[in-house]
Parts: sequence; C-alpha cells; structure tokens
Amino acid sequence: MNLQKHFTEVKDFRVKGRCLHELSDILIIVLLGTLADCNDFTEIEDYAKDKETFLKEELGLFLLEGIPSEDTLSRVTRFLKPTELEKSLRSACKEVLETVEQKHIRIDGKEMRGTILFGKKHATVQVVSAWLSEESISFGQVQVDKKSNEITAIPLLLDDLDCEDGIISIDAIGCQKVIAEKIIDQQADYLIALKENQGELFQQINEYLEKNKSQLPCVQQINKDHGRGEKRVVYATKRVDYLDAADSWEQLNSIVLVESTRMVNNKESTHKRIYISSLKDDSPQKYANLIREHWGIENGLHWHLDLTFREDDSKVRKDNGPINLNIFRKFGLFLLTHEPSKISLKRKRKKAARDDGFMIEILKSA
Repeated sequence: MNLQKHFTEVKDFRVKGRCLHELSDILIIVLLGTLADCNDFTEIEDYAKDKETFLKEELGLFLLEGIPSEDTLSRVTRFLKPTELEKSLRSACKEVLETVEQKHIRIDGKEMRGTILFGKKHATVQVVSAWLSEESISFGQVQVDKKSNEITAIPLLLDDLDCEDGIISIDAIGCQKVIAEKIIDQQADYLIALKENQGELFQQINEYLEKNKSQLPCVQQINKDHGRGEKRVVYATKRVDYLDAADSWEQLNSIVLVESTRMVNNKESTHKRIYISSLKDDSPQKYANLIREHWGIENGLHWHLDLTFREDDSKVRKDNGPINLNIFRKFGLFLLTHEPSKISLKRKRKKAARDDGFMIEILKSA
C-alpha cells in the first residue's frame, strides 16, 4: 500500500514554511506505531527512532529533520480535522471495496472509556461507526457532540456515507423517523430495532404479531455453548398495510419479531424484540441472519479496539486526539485483518514491531 499516496490527500492545517516535518511523515509514523503495538505517543516516537533507517530506505519517508518528537506527534493528532484523516482511510478502503451493493452496513456507537472524567458515568468522547464486518472496513465514523447523543450523530454519519443499495442495520437508539428517511434518501434499505417509546406504532405491531405469529413464516435457531443454551424464533411479514401508524415512516415495508429463550444454570429467561424494515422481503431466514450479523460490529470492531488496541486505556482526551486515534486504530485493524497469517491480531502487532519485513507484508496485504 502506498501510504504517501493516501496521506498526501490530507489537508495540512499548519502554517506553511514553519513546519519541520512533512505531514505525511507524521501520519505514517503514527499509523505504523499503532500497528507496532505502541499505545501512546512516547512509544510511537521510540519506535520511529529505532526504525529510522527502515522508514527512510524501505518506506520512503522524507524525515529531513529526523524523527518528530512525541509533542509534535501529539499536537498534529490533536488539531488535525478528523474528516481530513478519514479521507485517507476511505481512499485505502476503496482499493478493496468496489461497491456496497447488498452489503450489510452495521451502525453502532461506542464510548471511549479512557475519556471518562472522575465522578462521571459516561465518556466525554463517544463515536458512532459504520462497519462492514466481512471486509473489516470502518465505512465511516462521527464523534457524538458533548451536548447531544447518537440520535443526532447518526444522521450526520449517514450524510457522509456512500451507501447506495446497501442494507443498514441500527439498534433501537436509531429508531427515529428522520433516520429512516435519511437512509431512504441515500437509496439504501434499513433494518431498525423498534423501541417501545414509539407509542402507537409499537402497540399496533406488537398486537398484530402476538395475534398472528402462529400463521406467519418463521425460522428457529438453537445455540449451545459453555453450559448456555438459546433458542431464537424469528417471524417476518410484509403485511403492513393495515398499520395506520406505519404511514408516517418512510417505506416501512416489513416487520420482524424475534423471540429468544435462554437457559443459563438451569434458569430460563425470555426476551422479545421487534424490528421494522424497508426491505420488501418476508423471508424470516434473511432477517434472522441480518439481525444476528448486526452484532459483528461488537465482535469485529469494538472488541478489537478494546482488547487488541487497548483503546479504553488511552489517556488522550484533548481536542481531536481521541477521534483521530480511533481512526488510526480502525485503519490498523483493517490492515492487520487483511494480512493472511493465521495468528491473532495481538501477535501481529507485536511481530510488526520486531520484524520490518512483516510490517511491509501488512502494508502490502490490503
């Protein structure tokens, strides 16, 4: 992968003529440090100093004034516009992803717990991401405004997504008319968990499904693992014409019911979820797959950000630093996942720190 090509597209916010280091050099060093098991700017500077010859001779970095200091790396990461950095990620991803037609795009939010202030319950930085699990691509992200929540952030994310002909799934937080309309405006389809606070719509759908589920097509799934068992029955129907409350929802074409029964330590519990969708499909298997696959964003993205990259341990809290490091980690996850070695991503990070040849293989793999 030609990193210079992608990072030179990033607009430099610094004053021309007063910069010692090329912006592309700084960005590449932060990315490589992220790949090489570094978790703060001091470690990234140490890695770059150890690998200065490699960075110059093998990767073609300029480094006219040597290796940037940790202060420089931190300052640039803090003040660089995330939208600019994201351009480089999208540019690289486009080389792998030709189209999102019929691709399943998962949207979900994550708190960066390292930014929780003393005495507070929630992080000061929360990020909503769009994720393609099969390709391990972060398709877009937006930081939630401090005085707002995911409900207002999701439409902003959708504005930037090229998601035509894709299928977008969102948890109940995204169950808003404006979000459904935005997805349809982007010429995509939606599958959204329905919240009880949607009043009349929830009541009408719930009553119909309870009365008629025995006559609806359904599929049953059973999972057993480590002393736990779960049975899921998924019902689906396109019969929504009778729903008066559905008229105000853009292209609400189908409804889905998921009934889950779990057995843990010989104790049984049941749970019911309802979904609305613009898809003109009444195949319960299709919806069962989409609903189950939605949580690929937890396993494929959030889990690795927390466990592989230890994002929640990061103490970077100022300005754009947290969201930009989040983008670097997602870029790193994309590259590590596409490297074909059959070892864990955690081991790949450590090997990349030791082995320059392996680092090159990572960069070439995507």
